[in-house]
Amino acid sequence: MDRNSIIGLSLIFLIVVGWGYFSQPSPEELAQMKKQQDSVTMAEHMQDSLSKVQKTIQQLEKKLLVTDTLLAKSKFGSFASSITGKNTICTLENKELRIKLASKGGKILSVELKNYKKFDKKSPLILFDENNNKFNYILTTIDGKQINTEELFFIPSTANATATYANGILSFLVKLADGQTIEQVYSLKPEGFLVDYSLKLNGMNQVLAAGNKTLPLEWNILTPNQEKNPEVEGRNAAIYYHNGTDVKNLSESKDEELIPEKSIKWVSFKDQYFNATLIAATPEIHANLKSSVLTDSSYLKKYEARLAFPYSNEAQHNLNLQFFFGPNQYKTLETLNIDLEKIIPLGWLIFRWMNKYVIIHLFNFLTSFISNYGLIILLMTIVIKLVLFPLVYKSFLSTIKMRLLKPEMDEIKAKLGDDPQQVQMENMKLFRQAGVSPMGGCVPVLLQMPVLIAMFSFFPAAFELRQQAFLWATDLSSYDSIFEFSFAIPFYGNHVSLFTLLMTISTLIYTYMNNQMTGVTGQMKWIGYMMPIVFLGVFNNYAAGLSYYYFVSNMITFGQQWAIRQFVDEKALHAQIQENKKKPVQKSKFQQRLEEMAQQKQQPKKPIKK
Repeated sequence: MDRNSIIGLSLIFLIVVGWGYFSQPSPEELAQMKKQQDSVTMAEHMQDSLSKVQKTIQQLEKKLLVTDTLLAKSKFGSFASSITGKNTICTLENKELRIKLASKGGKILSVELKNYKKFDKKSPLILFDENNNKFNYILTTIDGKQINTEELFFIPSTANATATYANGILSFLVKLADGQTIEQVYSLKPEGFLVDYSLKLNGMNQVLAAGNKTLPLEWNILTPNQEKNPEVEGRNAAIYYHNGTDVKNLSESKDEELIPEKSIKWVSFKDQYFNATLIAATPEIHANLKSSVLTDSSYLKKYEARLAFPYSNEAQHNLNLQFFFGPNQYKTLETLNIDLEKIIPLGWLIFRWMNKYVIIHLFNFLTSFISNYGLIILLMTIVIKLVLFPLVYKSFLSTIKMRLLKPEMDEIKAKLGDDPQQVQMENMKLFRQAGVSPMGGCVPVLLQMPVLIAMFSFFPAAFELRQQAFLWATDLSSYDSIFEFSFAIPFYGNHVSLFTLLMTISTLIYTYMNNQMTGVTGQMKWIGYMMPIVFLGVFNNYAAGLSYYYFVSNMITFGQQWAIRQFVDEKALHAQIQENKKKPVQKSKFQQRLEEMAQQKQQPKKPIKK
């Protein structure tokens, strides 16, 4: 090797060594490289561990699935495959109703009345919502298991989860392994508040216990506050039922549980102006009903009905029912022809008869061509006062006669003041001679009372007045507040109802005028003034339509009395009374009985033998 070659190789060697020395990593770079190497190693270890964990989880899932299947099979038997699934929410809708249904349980979740709102006139009116109702069949199987249908996942018949007018039918199906099925079918017509419902059991006699004679159903709801005054609303909310012959109800004011003695045809969860009712084709439902008053809540009451339907252990068993979800409107409920209109509180006996056959027909007649309900109430009052005018005239005429005789009655009292029985007998003699009946003023008033009391029941129950405004009243079915206090006055409330105030003032004026005419004094005079004051507190929370009716009635009465005064000549009437006193008069049986009673009181009592 020559000298140049040795020098070249030496230079190459030195370059390589130098490059290696100067390009070697620093201690910090060596530490970073070591850290990266450790991370790679750790990641590889973690990947291996994760793969092992995933394999373990898969193995556990298989074991748990087997275990769950065994547990489900043990608890639910033939229904084990139906306790898991997807809960599909469907909607059934027509002109009046929007109903949400769930595939879990195959039940109605909520009912909205589309054409009505809550008291604020903005919020949708929901009869009951998805979180506060229960509709559950309890099925007992051959091996003694109890199956709750609310735990089962049904398969809905609709794919788009919405049924409209043209397709108003929804069905929910549970199919068992051996082909047995449970189907719930809901059908809704394009209009109306009725929902047809069927429960169809196919081949379930192979699954359910042969000893089952009834099919139990639990139906519970919480009824929400819908109206302006929850207190009044609560007093008009209750469970009603039809026992095959008559309509009964649980208490409106307290908790109550009841087992009707007879089987029932329908059960209704009633609010003040709306109801949810379950109707059977025949009165064969045995029931246990319970109502609970709720406080400090947006719900008024909890309604619970445990129903038992007849069940035949056959291959095919169908249960056909109907739901009514709608207003407590008399003409609407009456068309159902199942006595459901009797849930509307129209009063007792003659008062209900008066409302049913007179007031409601007059009201419906006027509403057929007048839309302003304030004007309708005014016209109703005028018609009623005209019909009752003969009684008013007779009562007023009798009052005038009694006032004309008052000076003579005062003379009798001054003469025989220490002997009240004798005073009474002399007064009766005076009345007989003058041809005046002391009951002449009372009987016409009593004959008017059924109408007055019937109206007291009618207006708070008249659904048509709900949310109807008139003058300053925004809702004739509730109180018309013109001023609210920051506190509540005992027996009055925290607001001023103007129609009630006007009614009270007009009644006080009427009482004053009557006292002036009849000459009433003493305790009876002040009782007459106290009654309107009491009514001021009572009516302050009542329907404005009722106070408005009584106020208008008082004003028309003033007009009638003024008109009668224009046609009655008191001087001529007094002269006629004096002429009557000269004529021989036969005693009526009523007068004879009064005199006999007075004479018996005068007779001295026989001493009691010891």
